[in-house]
Amino acid sequence: MMFSITQLFLFVLSLKFVQSTPLAQRSTSYNQTLLPWERTSSTGYGTLTTQVQDNGAVLRVTINNPPINLYGVKLLNDMSQFLNSLVPGSTNVSTPAPKVVIFASALPGFWMSTTNPYDTATSNALFNLAVAAPALLRTLPTIFIAEIDGRATGSGNEFLVQCDMGFAGPDAIVGSLEVAIGGLEGNGGIQYVVRRLGMARAAEYLLSSASLDAETAAEVGWVNRAYKTSQQLTTSVNALASRIALFDAGALNATKTGIRANGPSSDQVAADIASILRLFPEEQVLLPKWLTLSQNLTANEFTLGALRSVGEVEKLYQ
Repeated sequence: MMFSITQLFLFVLSLKFVQSTPLAQRSTSYNQTLLPWERTSSTGYGTLTTQVQDNGAVLRVTINNPPINLYGVKLLNDMSQFLNSLVPGSTNVSTPAPKVVIFASALPGFWMSTTNPYDTATSNALFNLAVAAPALLRTLPTIFIAEIDGRATGSGNEFLVQCDMGFAGPDAIVGSLEVAIGGLEGNGGIQYVVRRLGMARAAEYLLSSASLDAETAAEVGWVNRAYKTSQQLTTSVNALASRIALFDAGALNATKTGIRANGPSSDQVAADIASILRLFPEEQVLLPKWLTLSQNLTANEFTLGALRSVGEVEKLYQ
């Protein structure tokens, strides 16, 4: 079902109301004995929950924003609040922040999906949050691991490639869908895909809006490794996180900083963001069709397909 003009207007108003209300007022109260980075289903919008591992040195974060883990208003606000809680000196607690954070999903088939197109287009505040989150992944001393066993597409893929490493289960699908709907994988996404795959392979997959299965993603370097079962994935990620957490936080941070020195410059990221804004008027032609085919971004056949067939892509242009 397509949005009517009235529905779009009301949706925009609702976004602006959400943004004008302080996070503290929107958050449901929860057990205040939790550390600032811990989350329950009653924290904020409830899209993130956490599990402490290795005596607090490792934190498993589970994404749960049904039906497709849309990186929209709710998840974007919760993720921003969570990442900012890890900023050194941002809290008054003496407990050190976790050395390693694992991002996993509670929803079969989806890790994190593309941003609702009307979120960032209608609210500067939301757009700024979307820009700031990957910057925190790049700059925080915490080591971030993506544990993917579902679709990581669009904004979800931008988030994935800016984690420090990523591992895939049998149901993982990664890729950029932006070119197919008139945009680009921005905010550092292109630059990190190029650094993982090389220029030629990045061109092959980004320009064709292709989606890759777990084994192909591991083969080309989009993720570190693919596992044949979900249990193997989780067991291996937990073991790696526990090993990393044994080491001195200062050594981990200095090493991450050195690795990140090979990332894109702020000017390159800014240029990509400028391109997103420049291209958005052109996307208006395809976004309504995208919403119709995906039945307003639900887990239907089109969404599950992740544009993996030429026939699915052609539907956008019919």
